Amino acid sequence: MDIARLTLLALCTFFAALVGGSVNAQDTPMIEEVKARGVLHAGVKNDAPSLGFVDEKGNLSGFEIDLITDIAKRLGVKIEFEPVKGSNRVQLLQQKRVDLLIATVSHYRSRDRVVDFTIPYLYTPQTLLVKKSSGIRSLADLAGKRVGVDAGAGAVRKIPEAQPKATIQTFQGWPEAFFALERGTVDAVATDNILLAGLRAAAPKPGDYVLLKEGGFYSGGYYAIAVRENDSKSRDELNFLLQDQWKDGTWQKAFDKWLGKDSKLRMTLADFDNFKMLVWDE
Repeated sequence: MDIARLTLLALCTFFAALVGGSVNAQDTPMIEEVKARGVLHAGVKNDAPSLGFVDEKGNLSGFEIDLITDIAKRLGVKIEFEPVKGSNRVQLLQQKRVDLLIATVSHYRSRDRVVDFTIPYLYTPQTLLVKKSSGIRSLADLAGKRVGVDAGAGAVRKIPEAQPKATIQTFQGWPEAFFALERGTVDAVATDNILLAGLRAAAPKPGDYVLLKEGGFYSGGYYAIAVRENDSKSRDELNFLLQDQWKDGTWQKAFDKWLGKDSKLRMTLADFDNFKMLVWDE
């Protein structure tokens, strides 16, 4: 065999090893990387009242924050939070800037095509928040009105389907959309009822706003933890941990604290379509 052929064979072997190593690295489950690293990088919201927000002490707090902090504890690792927006959260997950998302991510088919999801940890009807003086009491009343939505939210697509005569105005976060409602530059804000309830509760005059019930419902969604595509080991372990939280009362404790009887919102499971987590037999 001449030198040229030997050189070519060596190069092929070298590049095959590189490719093989790259594939193996990509195939390492996220959950194993986290355990080896000792730190879970969680993509969370910092602008979603009661779910993931910055409290008066400057700390991230909320229902989702409590759930993922407990999951990290059960994994035996530390946790670091990476605030994300609706418009960039999926990209940050795909780019491995975060290990997972627990950031008001509703499980839609369109999203499932690019990332994977755990079982749901909450169901949220989607509706409208309006000023009491607006006269808006249903989707029909939105005709000719302006609706504020987060740029990365499903409402961007769903509101035009529910009321084609409404005008969509996008914002880089729900607080910005609510501020526009306060100023009167939009007539309604559309998203999950829990987010709207939190925005209303944090307003200087909560009584000035109405959270619409059945007349404003345009859809609903299941919140779930998002992980990168084709990582069934990580998804399964997170599923088991979520179910453990449900069974041992950790989920209920967090719900009562941030959304339910011990919170400012005083919501019940009936507000979430009597949500019940899917728990598998042993």
